[in-house]
Amino acid sequence: MGVGRSILLLCVLAVLASAHLSYVHERNEPQSQLQPQKCSKLMTRKEWRTLTHNEKAEWVGAVKVGCPLLPPPRAYIADVEQCLASIRHERLSLTKDQTVLEGKRSLYDDFSYSHASMERSSHRNRWFLYLFDASLRQSCGYSGPTPYWDWSRDHADLFHSPVFEDSAEYGLGGTGDCGSSPEADCVVTTGAFAPSTGNFELAWPIPHRLRRNLTLITGWYAHERPQNSTLGPEFVRNSTQQTTGDFFRFQYAMTLMHNHVHNFVGGDLAGDCPKALPKEDCQDMGISFTPNEPLFWLHHAQLDRLWSEWQRLHPSNLAAFSGIPLNPQNMSNPHYDLDAHADHRMGFDVQSVPVAPRRVFDIEAWPLCYRYFAGEE
Repeated sequence: MGVGRSILLLCVLAVLASAHLSYVHERNEPQSQLQPQKCSKLMTRKEWRTLTHNEKAEWVGAVKVGCPLLPPPRAYIADVEQCLASIRHERLSLTKDQTVLEGKRSLYDDFSYSHASMERSSHRNRWFLYLFDASLRQSCGYSGPTPYWDWSRDHADLFHSPVFEDSAEYGLGGTGDCGSSPEADCVVTTGAFAPSTGNFELAWPIPHRLRRNLTLITGWYAHERPQNSTLGPEFVRNSTQQTTGDFFRFQYAMTLMHNHVHNFVGGDLAGDCPKALPKEDCQDMGISFTPNEPLFWLHHAQLDRLWSEWQRLHPSNLAAFSGIPLNPQNMSNPHYDLDAHADHRMGFDVQSVPVAPRRVFDIEAWPLCYRYFAGEE
């Protein structure tokens, strides 16, 4: 099931209201966290192709289990037992009784599971990215730049984008093996996340290896246009420059770009369930485990960057906000609130206390404290 088939996914920060979003402990949030604070420094986010090989290897190592073929660069303190995909622990379920799930999961898996709990409220892109980046730094000692993928630079030939490098030390790998046998399930066979280069096994929705199926035409839609039709510089420019003050129109354009990248990459990022999972168990599950794919974080950082650029193009954009659903068929959905406001509390499962949109409008203000760097150094 592709991302765009089951739901026109709201991206960036559209809010759907639900009375059960707030956690009990949000009322106990320390007052010190509510007082205005200043950033001691701004973290840098850089485009993937501008990173050095060592910087790429550091990020990849923080996500999985380190790169044994590459000596650890300076300031990289993560080791096999410190990285997100190798820190195993028991995980509570999302059910009301909060039962313990069978088996051990990783901290990396937690983000996919938390994403599943948030799919019926809002995408909460900016804060979710911030939480993942903070986990890399706090749990794995990662200290490099946060990467993003500017796919508009590759739209004419997405298949050969630098993000699909096959290096076992720092590459994210290319498309998966989808046809070598009837059992082939598009498992990625190159790059640092291939089975041959380390133990990167995912837990959701069932244990499996990272899967990817690069394609411009999925065959999922009638009169389908190529997935790169909305990813070029002109479409991006029009989306940011011709929607001043209109968050709804801007969000709609962003959602098209969002969905097309998910569907182009395919596999886990498109919400295609593993072959071993019965179809009846896969229903309505598609978008829940898309963070399994490491490219999820680079893609969503690009969306966050475009939103940040749009916010700064005009004063009326900075705090522009809407809870109106993009699909007219959802207008009566009780999970939406047409009067949603910037102080609405967004839940994040166990990853964070609820956070209001107002707290994340300005990326260079506390608590976010980061900025985007677009050029070559």
